[in-house]
Amino acid sequence: MIDYAHESTLSSRLVVRNLSRAHQHSVYSCQASNFYRRNVTANVTIELRLRPLAVEIVNGSSPLSADRRYIVQCLSVGSRPPAKITWWMGGVQLTATNQTTSEDGNSTLASLSFTPSRDDHGKTLICRATNELVKRGTKETSMKLNVFCK
Repeated sequence: MIDYAHESTLSSRLVVRNLSRAHQHSVYSCQASNFYRRNVTANVTIELRLRPLAVEIVNGSSPLSADRRYIVQCLSVGSRPPAKITWWMGGVQLTATNQTTSEDGNSTLASLSFTPSRDDHGKTLICRATNELVKRGTKETSMKLNVFCK
């Protein structure tokens, strides 16, 4: 950080310590005035980078019927910027069909369309939410597949 100082200038600094999620979108204003202008104001809005708080498979149903198509959804909450959601089974990444972010940017919902086979019985389906911009920015949840044959 470089401070500019001149004998005829006045500078001021605001340090906000221990930022938390409660500070997200907080606005700090600096206002100055002199003899030539009335007031000059500069605003700073706090935009935090945050890891996901929670990840949940919201409509995982069990038991599943083999060879029937299902749409499973995963919800991630609290990541800033919004988390990228990926699906995994048996160490293989699956392709999500849709991912949307809420208007306020606080939650992300991803859908996976898949058709389990009888070979998938007992496997674990994992939903992983990742924010690569923060340390420990990955959170995941899973469900064990209970697949029955028709």
